[in-house]
Amino acid sequence: MPKIKTKKPVSQEFIAWAILLFLSVIWGLSFLFIKKIVVEFTPIEVGAARVFLAGVFLLPWAYRGLKNIPREKLTWVGLSGLLGNFIPAFVYAKVGSQLNSSLAGTLNSTTPIFVMIIGALFFAASIKRFQVIGILLGFAGSLLLVLSGNDGKLNFANPYAILAMAGTMMYGFNVNIISKYLKNVKPLYLTSVAFLIVGLMAFCVLPFTDFFSKLIDPANRKLVVYMFCLAGINTSLALVVFNYLLQKTTPVFASSVTYLIPIVAVIAGLFDGELVSVWHYAGMGITLIGVYLINRK
Repeated sequence: MPKIKTKKPVSQEFIAWAILLFLSVIWGLSFLFIKKIVVEFTPIEVGAARVFLAGVFLLPWAYRGLKNIPREKLTWVGLSGLLGNFIPAFVYAKVGSQLNSSLAGTLNSTTPIFVMIIGALFFAASIKRFQVIGILLGFAGSLLLVLSGNDGKLNFANPYAILAMAGTMMYGFNVNIISKYLKNVKPLYLTSVAFLIVGLMAFCVLPFTDFFSKLIDPANRKLVVYMFCLAGINTSLALVVFNYLLQKTTPVFASSVTYLIPIVAVIAGLFDGELVSVWHYAGMGITLIGVYLINRK
């Protein structure tokens, strides 16, 4: 009898890399969406709406999440939502109103550096010798990016680039919190409950802005579509997938999505007519070499 060929099961490693690639595209494009939206909406409106709408998208799973997540873990879920979603949403909306999307996306590549440093300082993670070199290189490249302006010249007073790195530092705390305290919480429950908490906070901000009047203005129809994509796909869906990846791999591997985010952000920026200078490429290259060393086994 002829042998029946059976399909080989898809390896966990392949799935992990596929998810990493998916996230890099989704998050790489989010910086371009933000740049488009802040033309009409203020950074506060964008940040609050992004978090609130993401919470609405995830609301059907929040009730079941509240029933299944142990009460003692809810504080960590709320802290994860605050540091991983709520505050960075406002930070990157402000950054997106001042910096090219390619530069903002590239600065996001510092996340694994902060994951490693914060893990060592506060979560008893170990750092190897070559990872120390990676951290130093990463900061050197990040410094070059911080000094790189939108006009292709070095700018020694670029507070918005520093603000972007403050956002990645919060991501570093969030990744370590999830890895240590929320490892066994289902990603969908974790994300939906976190956004239930911070989504209510964001909703309290919106009535003090002109968001709702701008939302129903026919002239903003395309921007509203961008806003819903940013909240529904680039935020809620992407974070569910990211939390799954984080629980199935390691904090450093999951945060390595920032390897590819800058590439997507730069390509998107080039198509949108942004100037990418030699300083941007140099800073990105040095930073990514540092991130590679941090992730090296």
